[in-house]
Amino acid sequence: MRVKTGRVVLLDYMVRVGSGQVVETSAGKSPIEYLHGAGQILPALERALEGLREGEQAAFSIAAEDAYGERKEDNVVSLPRALFPGEVKLAKGLCLYARASGGQSYPITVKEVKPDLVVVDLNHPLAGERLFFEVNIRGVRPAGNQEIFAGKAAEVEVV
Repeated sequence: MRVKTGRVVLLDYMVRVGSGQVVETSAGKSPIEYLHGAGQILPALERALEGLREGEQAAFSIAAEDAYGERKEDNVVSLPRALFPGEVKLAKGLCLYARASGGQSYPITVKEVKPDLVVVDLNHPLAGERLFFEVNIRGVRPAGNQEIFAGKAAEVEVV
């Protein structure tokens, strides 16, 4: 069975950046399961997986602008220290997740901590990076009506 919209895909993957550093992998963990066409993964990744068969392996890359976008230096800003929870030990390199008014969360990285200000990078940590994928399509099945309605694969409890 091929990967296409309306099918649930079970996927092993490894993602590297241009330096060769692995930034994410399913190795040693369970493969991911997602509903193809439901926007659960990067649109460019969905396009690259489209048409692959169960059991097929593939390697490809996705340009920065199609992944997490180009880095924008004006996304490095200074924020008042009072905006951060007091119990959080702020340090250079710490990645936090901020929640937008619409409820979605996004990563911010601490660049510098000053007495009254915190310099943060609002770019995604992978912004500006071409992503190199190695994937293995472990399974493909038609999505059920509830999965299509929910826009995601059903969570299956492993016993």
